[in-house]
Amino acid sequence: MPLAFWMGVLLLARKPGVVVWCLLPKIILDGGQLVLLYLFGESVIAVDMFLNLTSSNASEASELLGNIFLVIVCVFFFYTLPTLWLATRSIRMKDRLTAVFRKRWAFRSLGLFGVGVLLCFLPSWQKHSFSLKNDVYPVNALYNLYFAITKSNKNANYSISSADFRFNSVRTGQADGKREIYVLVVGETSRAMEWSLYGYERNTTPRMEGLDGLVHFTDVVTQSNNTHKSVPIILSAASAENYGVIYDEKSIVTAFKEAGFRTLVIANQKLTTSMIGAFYREADTFIDMSTFNTGSYLTSLYDAALLPYLEKELDKSDEDMFIVLHTYGSHFNYHERYPAEFRIYTPDKAEGIRQSYKKELRNAYDNSIRYTDYVLGEIVDMLKKKEVCASMLYLSDHGEDIFDDARARYLHASPIPTYYQLHIPYIIWFSDDYRTVFPEKYRTAISHGAYPVSTNSVFHTVLDIAGVRTSVSDSTLALTNPAFAVRDRMFLGDHDEPVPFWKVGLKKADFVMLDKWKIAYRKD
Repeated sequence: MPLAFWMGVLLLARKPGVVVWCLLPKIILDGGQLVLLYLFGESVIAVDMFLNLTSSNASEASELLGNIFLVIVCVFFFYTLPTLWLATRSIRMKDRLTAVFRKRWAFRSLGLFGVGVLLCFLPSWQKHSFSLKNDVYPVNALYNLYFAITKSNKNANYSISSADFRFNSVRTGQADGKREIYVLVVGETSRAMEWSLYGYERNTTPRMEGLDGLVHFTDVVTQSNNTHKSVPIILSAASAENYGVIYDEKSIVTAFKEAGFRTLVIANQKLTTSMIGAFYREADTFIDMSTFNTGSYLTSLYDAALLPYLEKELDKSDEDMFIVLHTYGSHFNYHERYPAEFRIYTPDKAEGIRQSYKKELRNAYDNSIRYTDYVLGEIVDMLKKKEVCASMLYLSDHGEDIFDDARARYLHASPIPTYYQLHIPYIIWFSDDYRTVFPEKYRTAISHGAYPVSTNSVFHTVLDIAGVRTSVSDSTLALTNPAFAVRDRMFLGDHDEPVPFWKVGLKKADFVMLDKWKIAYRKD
């Protein structure tokens, strides 16, 4: 059907080159589509990819573009440039398409188009219901662009649409005579399978493994493989099942503020233009470390740079606090995420994102996990020294592909995720004082350690840990509450629709890994 359509379009002028030049925006879109096919091997340019153009910071974008520059150059010289050259040659030639030729081929293209339409609506020829906006290029890509613009406008209007929202937060239980501090650490691009805490052969998480009061959850999948969707789910009552509420409700930061906590956010990522940034600006204090000069070639500060600011804020008063720390974790370029003393696995300097550098990439990635373990250990030690009733919940927003199997996939945010992008680490540490005052919550968390969990549990779990009840609290999603209930886990689709995570297009290799790591899913 697309072939027939474009055949007809080229017949609109006696010199097809004129039409081709008029289609320059589509040719540019085609180039982006070809790069996408190189990166992920399937799917059309997704809504998330358009949004990433505005939500990614410049350094992050330059890291990726620098590593796929050769691909972009190849697309330009082998597709874009030849197409425009042929179009120009067509315009300059004296020959023109005759009226007879154009009429004959117009009928042929119309007939072919009709056959295509007929085949699209024959059930025996398809495994899913046909949709023009989902199944025909470039209609689907243009619809995704429209959807992205609409969504971006909603993001921009968040402060207006959520202005009157109230959580009506109340505290249902407090540690009498003890200061309470609750910390949520949002990690980046970390895979559970790369944590020795989860059984990985390399010793990547020694400090977490040595902690008393630590509970790790083994069967956790993210509801999105894209930061700008995953983190808002973590920070709010929104989930894949009801993602639309994100534009009308405020974040967990405000829920704690209403309950009387002093709120602090320290972010080591440039997120100020996204919904995440809007959530963070709700805090009493927001420290945006992405604005700090690294003083070197590094595109961001090491995550440990947030520790002095955290300690300073903890010492400011004796108020109860809720803290969000957003780290850069294991985001590519991996070897830039840790200082020299954490170069434990070498060689760790890859010259680019290529399968030939898989060893270097994996070494650097594992070093970044080891550094995350160090940062988390320092946060826990800081809380221990305060002798307060405290907890720290850490999870990653999503995982990562690192040339793990024959598909040679890498990075994340692909339109169709893989096991490696879905399975994430999720841990909660409870201080001695917390376990003394609220022993039942600690025991309940332990009992849920192997339960199927998604990232939409974080909002409800952190509030439950702190004994804060809101108008949108759901105890069946709180891992420290006996009412926690197992449910089918959903993935947030490209058009913000919920899809069972095992039905998003996973391949046989993904199901092998899901079974290996005992990740629950329906097999009917």
